[in-house]
This record gives sequence, structure tokens and C-alpha cells, in this order.
Amino acid sequence: MARHHRHDRYVVMVPGDETTAEFDAGAAPALPAGWTRTFLLYSDGWIKDSDLNTAHGTTIDPLPYHAVSSYPYAPGDAYPSDSARQRYLREYNTRIIKPGAREER
Repeated sequence: MARHHRHDRYVVMVPGDETTAEFDAGAAPALPAGWTRTFLLYSDGWIKDSDLNTAHGTTIDPLPYHAVSSYPYAPGDAYPSDSARQRYLREYNTRIIKPGAREER
């Protein structure tokens, strides 16, 4: 049931947001009597806050990505712009967060 797949399509959140992960636990094999199962969620990502010491802390872009050589980007580096990235932007990364929204929560 383990699924290890890295991609560069992130959940972009602000303080107070939450996310839900759903999966079909019924796909796991049956356990012997008396056993219990623990599910672990392994994730990787970056925290990009609005601290003055954070590179580009007042904007969403540029986002870090797994193959980036350094952050902030080195000359010639750019976030991959393939069809999967474009679909992610159109379908998921659509919310506009106005300056100061963090304080309004």
C-alpha cells in the first residue's frame, strides 16, 4: 500500500488553513485477530513564510522545487512549466490571498 511519488505541486496554505488526506483503507490486507494498524503520512515540502528573512516571503512565486540547484533560483533555473504544472495552476492553485489576509484570521 506504500506509495512514494514526489512531484512539485504543492498545497499552498496560509495560517488557519487545513487540509484533508483521504485514502481507501479497505485496500490494505486484512489483519490477524487482535492486531491494529497504524497509518503514517510521509510528506515533503517547504515552508515559505512572510518573514523578512525569507527569500521572496511576500509572494507565492517563485516556489521551490525538487530539482532546483539553489533557492532563491540561480540564473537559468526556473520552475518546470510542463502540462502537469499548467493543469495544477488552473485547477488547484487558484485562490488569491490579499496582503494582510494573514492578520484577518
